[in-house]
Amino acid sequence: MDPISMNSYNVSNLLRISGLATGLDTDSMVQQLMKAASIPLDKLEQQKQWYQWQQEDLRDINAQLMSLRNDIVFKLKLQGTFMAKTVTSSNPSVATATAGVNAINGTYTISVTQLAQAATTASTDKIGAATKNSDGTYTYNTLNNTGNDIYLYLKGLDGTNKQIVIKNGATINDVVAAINAQTNATGVIATYDPGLDRLFLVSNFTGANSKIDFSGTNVDGANFLANKLKINIAQLSSSAALGLGGNSGIVNNTGSDISLQLNGKTIIVAKGATVQNFVDAINAAGANVTASYDSTSDKVILTASAGYSIDFTGTGPDGMNLLNNTLKLTISSISAQGQDAKFTFNGVQMTSSTNNVTVAGINITLTGTSNSTTTLTVLTDVDKIYNTIKSFVDSYNDIITKINAKLTEKRYYDYPPLTSEQKQAMKDSDITLWEQKARSGDLANDETLMQLYYSMRKVVSSTVSGVGSLSSIGITTGQWYEGGKLYIDETKLRDAIATNPQLVMNIFTGTSTSQGIAQQLYDTLNSGIDAITQKAGSTTQLYDTSFIGNRIREIDDRIAQMQDYLNNLEQRYYAQFTQLEMYVSQMNSQSAWLSQQIGVMTK
Repeated sequence: MDPISMNSYNVSNLLRISGLATGLDTDSMVQQLMKAASIPLDKLEQQKQWYQWQQEDLRDINAQLMSLRNDIVFKLKLQGTFMAKTVTSSNPSVATATAGVNAINGTYTISVTQLAQAATTASTDKIGAATKNSDGTYTYNTLNNTGNDIYLYLKGLDGTNKQIVIKNGATINDVVAAINAQTNATGVIATYDPGLDRLFLVSNFTGANSKIDFSGTNVDGANFLANKLKINIAQLSSSAALGLGGNSGIVNNTGSDISLQLNGKTIIVAKGATVQNFVDAINAAGANVTASYDSTSDKVILTASAGYSIDFTGTGPDGMNLLNNTLKLTISSISAQGQDAKFTFNGVQMTSSTNNVTVAGINITLTGTSNSTTTLTVLTDVDKIYNTIKSFVDSYNDIITKINAKLTEKRYYDYPPLTSEQKQAMKDSDITLWEQKARSGDLANDETLMQLYYSMRKVVSSTVSGVGSLSSIGITTGQWYEGGKLYIDETKLRDAIATNPQLVMNIFTGTSTSQGIAQQLYDTLNSGIDAITQKAGSTTQLYDTSFIGNRIREIDDRIAQMQDYLNNLEQRYYAQFTQLEMYVSQMNSQSAWLSQQIGVMTK
């Protein structure tokens, strides 16, 4: 029989043979060998876990430090924080107010005689624009059934007329949409209430410059407004000089009489009638409209009586031609105009286009009118300033206590981080208890934290040159064993805020020659946050280049190398046991052959 010949290549390609010839528990033996060989890997995993715990705790502290810096200490750097004011009104139904930082403490008087209002107008009666159905819905009726488009003109914010086209066959919804399409240019908003069956027009700002002005709209448009929308038209006038030769000029040269309909009254403009004849006919009609002729401007003016409108609906083509073209009549009245607020502040009469005014640093909201005087009392807002400072003390104490606890936390060296295999053999509750001790002391005596801790304590116990310290306004440091906690004497601090807010402000914000506590602490926090970030990195970083981040990457590389080594080692162990199995198997075969030959020879 040829001798047994094996090489590493052949062995590496053999299947694992577990104890078939030797009777050995190969898997168990390899596991025991690998367990011993894996001890360095376990050490690396534990070392990585330790760094990860440090990283997590440092980042958690850093997040709290950033919150303290950004949300609280930053506010304490600002003078405005300590200039907060409160305003009390003796009659909130007339005026309420808040005070800016520049308001001076004291008592002010205000009396309001008129509130600012937006221009608004509405249909004076139901307009028949919608019919309610049995199911509660509405059917919208045609408003423009003239067979032609109607052109309205609404004065824009820039003073020019904006054209609004009411298409033939338009419903109230179309009218609303057409008006609102020009809202940005006119400031006028239209709405229709089907329950009330009325159109509402309102300006989107208040004041005397707030207007709803259809000036420039001809008689066709005026009729639509007055007859279909029930918007009162108070005045029509010639848009330009008539050029007919004065009041004796001929207005009807058609060769026949012209019939007009004005507010339901029939008016006959006889053939050959003059401007004066037209004026007289209007005035004699009893239509609650007065006509006049201005010889200076050479214009005709029609003015409705109070509570009435000018409506020529029903007038035929010849009549409309007379009104629109010969007399050049267009709307010349403003349908609605807003008003300014009028008030007296400390004896000075004032006006405002809105009901929100700022006077002497006081932001006043005018809410009503009254014949009596309202007083506004401005005082330092002690509660707001106190609560801001208390919020700082609470947050400072939270973080300083947390840092101190981590710096002095006991390290349990007998409780290393658990391996995955160890965790599999333990209950969850046992794992939690173990890891509490294993993690304890991960930042004990940490140099970065230690430096920040003492720097923060130094700042809050320092004195602002020429001003004072926190202790002078009632904020003191506790006992040495309390780790630097701050305590507030509420009575003393409130008294300082109320009687000497400038002192309180200067201690925190500083002066032109001395840095305040807040700025010093802000700078200290900046340095500490940067130092911690350099050591532990940040969750916002795409690539962690911190000290701990680099250590973890190095360990990951070593873990990968160790895993490759262990994989190769395990394969080698199995290859060696496979060789042993094959060797024993061949020896057994040779032994059996020899036994067989000896048996034959002895027969």
